[in-house]
Amino acid sequence: MAHNNFNLHPSLNGEADLPIVDPDKECEKSRSEAQAPHSFATNPWRPLTSVGGDLNSDRPSSADRRSLLPNGLQPATALQADDLTVVDSEDLIREILRRVGEDPDREGLQETPARIVRSWKEIYGGYQQRSEDILLTQFRAEQYDEMILLQDIEFCSTCEHHMLPFYGKAHIGYFPNQRIVGLSKLARLLDIYARRLQVQERMTYQIAAELQRVLNPKGVAVMIEARHQCMCCRGVRKQEGKMVTSCMLGAFKKNLATRSEFLALVSRS
Repeated sequence: MAHNNFNLHPSLNGEADLPIVDPDKECEKSRSEAQAPHSFATNPWRPLTSVGGDLNSDRPSSADRRSLLPNGLQPATALQADDLTVVDSEDLIREILRRVGEDPDREGLQETPARIVRSWKEIYGGYQQRSEDILLTQFRAEQYDEMILLQDIEFCSTCEHHMLPFYGKAHIGYFPNQRIVGLSKLARLLDIYARRLQVQERMTYQIAAELQRVLNPKGVAVMIEARHQCMCCRGVRKQEGKMVTSCMLGAFKKNLATRSEFLALVSRS
């Protein structure tokens, strides 16, 4: 394959004039690059240099740029070497498997990258959904003006800090303001925000804020109880710790009796 000289691309290194190339140094550089490994597997704990940081360096080497690509993939041009969108997702997962010390070509792992990519559509499907679409169908509340509460809605989400799952139950309540929605819509609203990279605190607020914005009830209350694998299987390794978050809006925030009623009902579950 033809050697790519990144010094000939001023747009990548910020230089306006073409540098003078020393043929002897270039030959020596080419020999050293030919001996450089193209996979992370030889040193799985070597830190990965980000693409942005690579572009900001004074004189990035071709070997460093090639190390961003999985084993066997070579950039067709200097620009493609910095554009990781040209790298197949399955190849990136195969490189992760090498980094943790596995062999992606052994029988049990050969189809793992494809399975992971297919699972993303479901696990992170919330990015493709909107609250307005879920809460579109509404009904008249008739004379009902008391609390509506859906308890113990199970969910599974992904912590954005370590990309490990956290899971548990959510309780969603609201006071109708002439309009109500089907109970399944509350569970689907939860899934919109659970099926994303999340932190529990933000997810709790997002569910409450979107229900308040779209349905415009007199008040909204959301409580989430969850266990986090980033605390159970790594770090402090506490198995029974459960995180509880809540968000109260409208009548639930202003009225102590209303908030107490919600908490009392949830505590019975």
